[in-house]
Amino acid sequence: MRLLLPVLTAAAFVVPAGSANAIAQTVPAMVATGSAPATDERFETPSPISEAPDIPENFRELVRRAQKCYSEGSEYIKAGESAKARARFNDAVDILLESGWDLSSSPVLHRFFQDLLQQIHQDESRYLQPQAGAEEKQEEAVVDELERLDLIPISVDPALEHLVEADIAASRYDIPIVLNEAVLKALNYWLGKGRPYFVDGIKRSGRYRELIENVFQAESIPLDLLYLAQVESLFKTNAVSRARARGIWQFGRWTAIRYGLKVNRHIDERSDPEKSTWAAARYLNELYSIFRDWTLVLAAYNCGEGKVQRLIERTGRNDFWDLLELRRNFPRETRNHVPLIMASIILARHPEKYGLPLETDPPIAFDRVPISKPTDLRAISKLLGTSLQQLRELNPALRSQTTPPGYPDFELRIPAGTSPEVYAQLAALPEVKIRPEPIYGDRYRVRPGDTLSGIAARLGISIAALQEENGITSPRSLRAGTWLSVPQARTRTSSARQSKSLVSPGAASPRLSSSARKTGVPKTSSVRPSSPPSSNPPFAGSSREAPSQ
Repeated sequence: MRLLLPVLTAAAFVVPAGSANAIAQTVPAMVATGSAPATDERFETPSPISEAPDIPENFRELVRRAQKCYSEGSEYIKAGESAKARARFNDAVDILLESGWDLSSSPVLHRFFQDLLQQIHQDESRYLQPQAGAEEKQEEAVVDELERLDLIPISVDPALEHLVEADIAASRYDIPIVLNEAVLKALNYWLGKGRPYFVDGIKRSGRYRELIENVFQAESIPLDLLYLAQVESLFKTNAVSRARARGIWQFGRWTAIRYGLKVNRHIDERSDPEKSTWAAARYLNELYSIFRDWTLVLAAYNCGEGKVQRLIERTGRNDFWDLLELRRNFPRETRNHVPLIMASIILARHPEKYGLPLETDPPIAFDRVPISKPTDLRAISKLLGTSLQQLRELNPALRSQTTPPGYPDFELRIPAGTSPEVYAQLAALPEVKIRPEPIYGDRYRVRPGDTLSGIAARLGISIAALQEENGITSPRSLRAGTWLSVPQARTRTSSARQSKSLVSPGAASPRLSSSARKTGVPKTSSVRPSSPPSSNPPFAGSSREAPSQ
């Protein structure tokens, strides 16, 4: 049985042409895979470019080097040498990102890059465990549990089937809802063994629902897609998967950086519900510009757009449910992913009909205050008369006990209704002197596993500035134990020690700049998005939630 349910006008979801021009908006939001899938479910190796006539030989050589780095990293990770594996994986990505090429200019290059990132995340998910104590207050991402789930043995309750048919026949949805065996089994799971997960996530969704809907409306994303976060993270801002994807939307580190999110030892904006939602909306729009089908978008969000594109090309089918019937096409986690999201949308529309509680957490409310220097959170919480725990809950992206250094436009979220008089007192708090390790004066000693992009992010400088300062022409010339000169740290020019230049054949090439939106954040108590709306026209019915019947 396959029942197609009412849907709002699909034409309303068209994304303006040209939205995929920048590489910063074309990297897929990599999510963790759970337990290791069977061998035949492995993602394909990065796509070859040997038959692409529009790619010059010098870039082919870069690709060959990136492939070699990936292969070496894959062997290291299988042998349990995680540090060496991470270093080689980082090298593979850096070689391409620091090449100076627009990777989105060629479909072949674009797909190769997507496949490379996807395979790295797949390998890390299989062979690495999260590092104990690496980050504060992290929680297991539900996506790991759901991807281990086997829906096939779950029986379909005929009574539930009739109830769901009657319920959804009278409802309207923002995306096509298909009621079939896979969705019914997902419904049985959420109402049975998975009920604690579902109730926990839907209750927590109240904190961020208004925020997400505001962003999705601004970016012309169907509102029902907010339940993607239910399956990814149960709306937990600090959910971390086995593959180290993080946050409500489960962004991997590289994807987050491509979308303009800061990820370093002081702040991880994947855990910022507002900024990560803007990034997720932009990525979802990118996927829709490729597939023009929201169900395929959800599949690609999970397993990567390259995987879905190859399946469509190989089978000639462009319908997710048709592809799902060929069971070997999608890895198990993707076969679970879309039905569980569909089931979440159905149950969340009328939870009382399924014996689920209606209560959700109240929306988060806060004021914003600019903090231009690293300031101790304990001192801030004492001044505000609130607990450190509450302050950290309002600012889940912060990873240490201070506001981040090198972030002059940082805005701290504080309890709503804070007296304006306190703002001046906050500004007067002393700056915490943070000595980044292992930076010594105006120098930085390269550690095993370091990359140019990682060092630049850690130091708060651009890759181009780091390259220019040290004469670096190739990321492969970076060697552990080498001392680098740090441009912004030089305060004693006359006595500064010059680091050894790292030279390798080839022209210096700055890292691709992110096309992420530059946003201004209003300093008001609100959960409304801080980024200005896009120029995309709103979709039909976007001014309100899809009507309940």
